[in-house]
Amino acid sequence: MKSDKMNAKEKIYQAAVELLSSTDDVNKISTRQITAKAGVNLALVNYYYQSKENLLSEIVGKMMDVIIRQIIMEDSAKGNAESRLRGILIATADAAFMHANICQIAISVELKKGCRNSCAMIIPFLKDLLQDYSETDLAVAAMQLMLPFHHIVLEPELYGEILGTDFTDKEKRDLKINQMISCALAGLSHHIT
Repeated sequence: MKSDKMNAKEKIYQAAVELLSSTDDVNKISTRQITAKAGVNLALVNYYYQSKENLLSEIVGKMMDVIIRQIIMEDSAKGNAESRLRGILIATADAAFMHANICQIAISVELKKGCRNSCAMIIPFLKDLLQDYSETDLAVAAMQLMLPFHHIVLEPELYGEILGTDFTDKEKRDLKINQMISCALAGLSHHIT
């Protein structure tokens, strides 16, 4: 019996992964599509995941973890803390725009959880750059950097208009991200508590 339950849960998960990978609009994925593809009862999505949104959030979270770990591993030996911070933020922005359909879910969840994962990703670099900062100050600095990036991915046209760039154009996005990092780091380096 237990293997049947695990099997149904895994079928639901795999069906959702396949649907998520094959669509540009996550909002078009329905619970009925997931369960039809998985060949299971509609009620099992809520039983195992409480909602379609929780299921998709779990999948997206795992996908983003893989992407971010790969970026960090590829970038871990390149340059000083500032150049690595810039590299990771640019690479994660590239991944976010390349996988916009899944990243919008991940970012919405991340914002609801207080940006903990994304801030934790950059705090080691900030710690190297801002050695006199307390843990609380580092958390504030990380949020000051990460919040704008999250909102830009969610609303690239709006923030592109505000910041005078096209965030869908990699070259322009990289220039603006570097400018944003420079401004943030300049302001942070002058404020030590």
